[in-house]
Amino acid sequence: MQTPQSLLFTYYIFILLLSSTIIQLKTVNAQEQDPTTMNGGSIMAMSGQNCVAIAVDKRFGSGPQMVNVSPRNVLIPNSKCLVAFTGLGGDCQSLAEELSILISEKMMGKSSSSGFGFGLEESCGDGSGGEEGGSVTKSIISPRSMASLTSHVLYGRRRSPYYVEPIIAGLEPVVVEEEERGEDDETTTTQKRKKIQYRPYLCAQDVIGAKSQSESFVCSGVASKSLYGTAEAMWRPNLKPDELARVCGRAFLSALERDCLSGYGAIVYVILGGGNGGIMEYDLACRSD
Repeated sequence: MQTPQSLLFTYYIFILLLSSTIIQLKTVNAQEQDPTTMNGGSIMAMSGQNCVAIAVDKRFGSGPQMVNVSPRNVLIPNSKCLVAFTGLGGDCQSLAEELSILISEKMMGKSSSSGFGFGLEESCGDGSGGEEGGSVTKSIISPRSMASLTSHVLYGRRRSPYYVEPIIAGLEPVVVEEEERGEDDETTTTQKRKKIQYRPYLCAQDVIGAKSQSESFVCSGVASKSLYGTAEAMWRPNLKPDELARVCGRAFLSALERDCLSGYGAIVYVILGGGNGGIMEYDLACRSD
């Protein structure tokens, strides 16, 4: 026969379990009603030394139910800029296609002016900090201009918005003057040469295009609170590309393991500046339960 103390303890445990179950059901219900979190998914971007990393997960669901496992939609305008999307799956595709069309129109010169401070830039030389006057490869859109274009599109649909929270990450070219001294037998000559260096640019936006820029890291998606915590604990300035990929991957996976609406693998893209410019891709495995 149970004593009154043991009955009271059993009743107390039952109440705790019932309360936690109710709270979890309310959380899932709220997330199912929110279009930005209905399909799940999370993204995170980090800055490094002359490089930028952005991580996306693979889970596509309908509330707590998993539907498909595939990398999240990512738009790559050029080798120095990348846009990742999280939110309602159909709206992510629509926004990516609309941005692709706008970029193509401006690249083809169909739009003479953008009307909101948007500009195209030309990449010079080999991108390794070479001298001014190198070969011009092609016109490209800078990450800052890409963020302005994305914000303009989102705010233009504020009455019937895209339920998308994008992150724009990339490297912005900066022209730096350096002096080189040469000594002859009698005179000393000084020459100024212009070199191109790259500065990380990170920008997160909400459904109406409000910008949130950072020099360290930005996060978006259903696990954004956990992502900010792990990123704050692991990120440090001036990370090399290999270190940045490792730190970004660990911080991202650590946060995904604490969220049931994200995960099932991750992809980390690392944008490189300098002579080894380009985009490296890392496929990471994580818990699938």
